[in-house]
Amino acid sequence: MRIGLLRHFKVNCPHKKIMTSQEFREWSERYERSKVIKKPVEMYGIEWDICYVSDMPRAITTAKEVYSGNLQIDKLLREVDNAPFMRSDRIKLPFEIWHVCGRLAWFFKSKSQPETVEGTRRRINKFLDRIDWSKENILIVCHGFMIYNFQKELRRRGFKGEKLKVVKNGVLYQYIGEKKKKS
Repeated sequence: MRIGLLRHFKVNCPHKKIMTSQEFREWSERYERSKVIKKPVEMYGIEWDICYVSDMPRAITTAKEVYSGNLQIDKLLREVDNAPFMRSDRIKLPFEIWHVCGRLAWFFKSKSQPETVEGTRRRINKFLDRIDWSKENILIVCHGFMIYNFQKELRRRGFKGEKLKVVKNGVLYQYIGEKKKKS
């Protein structure tokens, strides 16, 4: 059995180099609505039996480019929200600091983040527990940080595949596991 994880295409949403927490939040909201920059995706000639996709437009647009069948849209596949790690109207920080510190705040269970590490893991496992395991090749199109966490759960379930540190836009990552037996 094969699971393909594909991060959506790059989003066309430039940002300021230095910003306040409010400006970072406003950029995040613009990012959610922005268009993607389409590019060819190497799918290695695999015939995907089913495609699950996040309900966010950037993921749906990407899925429609690489899969011709019916899409199984699921909000459990949404990206983990990256909220500002602190509120500051006066302090301006580089965009990268807001981004990285938000993820670190998530990892260290800061109350600044809307979802906890445990919440993200529960969401991924809820999704994995309800997908159609009778399919041989399952494609999942979602988001970078979600895929980073997703691949860890797949490995916990016995799948083999690349251990990701950075998830690239429009790149397919494959995980191979034993076919589940019907009970």
